[in-house]
Amino acid sequence: MRIFSSLIVFFFIASHLTANSIDADDKKIITDHFNAYVKNGSLPNVSILIKQGNKEIYRHAYGYADIEQEIKVNQKTVYRIYSMTKPVTGVAIMQLIEKGKLRLNDKVSKYIPAFKNTKVINLDFQDYVVKPKREITIRDLLTHTSGLTYSWAGEGPVNQIYRKYNIRPYYFGSLDAELNKFPGNTCQFAAAAASAPLLHNPGEKWSYGINMDVLGCVVEVISEMTFAEYLQKNIFDPLELKSIGFSVNPQDKDSFTTLYTSGAFSRDGEVVAPSGLNQAELIYSAELRPIDKFNNSPYLTNSSKLFDGGSGLVSNIDDYSKFAEMLLNGGVLNGVRILSEASVELMSRNHLSDEILSDGAAFGLNGIGFGLTLGNVMDPGVAGTYSAEGEFFWGGAASTIFWVDRKNNVTATMMTQYMPSDKYPLREELKTLLYSSLSN
Repeated sequence: MRIFSSLIVFFFIASHLTANSIDADDKKIITDHFNAYVKNGSLPNVSILIKQGNKEIYRHAYGYADIEQEIKVNQKTVYRIYSMTKPVTGVAIMQLIEKGKLRLNDKVSKYIPAFKNTKVINLDFQDYVVKPKREITIRDLLTHTSGLTYSWAGEGPVNQIYRKYNIRPYYFGSLDAELNKFPGNTCQFAAAAASAPLLHNPGEKWSYGINMDVLGCVVEVISEMTFAEYLQKNIFDPLELKSIGFSVNPQDKDSFTTLYTSGAFSRDGEVVAPSGLNQAELIYSAELRPIDKFNNSPYLTNSSKLFDGGSGLVSNIDDYSKFAEMLLNGGVLNGVRILSEASVELMSRNHLSDEILSDGAAFGLNGIGFGLTLGNVMDPGVAGTYSAEGEFFWGGAASTIFWVDRKNNVTATMMTQYMPSDKYPLREELKTLLYSSLSN
């Protein structure tokens, strides 16, 4: 849960805005602060894009897309956005709901029959599986209350089953690690996920998992096109997003980033490092090391037919900022409507029950809820944050983040390429420095 706690911390300091620009002195404070992470070798790069009232008020890019080749980041640099894919999937699902082709309370088995037979781990005797109290619904998937999980999210029997049968939707180009993306297509992956037991009964708890990847199959079944084709036709093309997709566009290959880590970073129980390195020494190592090179990455090919709606997209900062701006505007950008205002409102409000939220169960923090693929600030006072009520957000495993503050008319997007995402307090620092500047 450390990742989720980190994701929330950046909401701790903000303020209600009266200004609509950042003066030169405050811009320098923000710039110098984040440049220091690159200069001291903690991060390879940092890119930030802030808009208020649909106007760009701060942009900064510093560091290297690849340190060894000394390739500098710029406006065109393409990043792995990992879980910031999830809100894109949420928009696709809401479009289908608006068209009457899907309902939040539909059983997932209506579209993916394999989920009719999904079992749940026996909560008292975890060597056994039993029939769940009810089937998983579309709402359960959108809110991470289905009982599905990630292979890396624990060491329990369900996580081990995911690892054994390679129920992994994501690319993870780790050196000398046997972490391979599921070899089938989107709906074959969903069927494999249905064959594994659930962590808990649907609707009873919040557990982060492969829910949006399964929703990609739902979109394919309803639309009769691949999930990648659906997103391109219904979201990316209308918004004129040129860089975003499940692989790096050929024209963007020279703008792709290398992914970095440091210390003893591991995934699925494997330490991510070249063979021959002393794993004990890695614990104390602060030096950045590449784990997926810009010129030798699986994201450079179109070989996979698994279009993972939870973690699969790459994007430059401008394209994702436009996506966030569309949400800020209530579903429209540059005169093109992608989603209704009502759908944005429904997506961005809390959908978790008081029982699930008790004691900060979803995020370890009271006052924060979860909407449809998005975190949500329910009560800034209870959460101990200056954030505006209703603010929504999400981030990615490589330390990327975005948020939408409709009360103060602000969108913020930050990109870098460093794992794990909870190593440095980048999100809370950006929030603090930005809103301190805007309120001056």
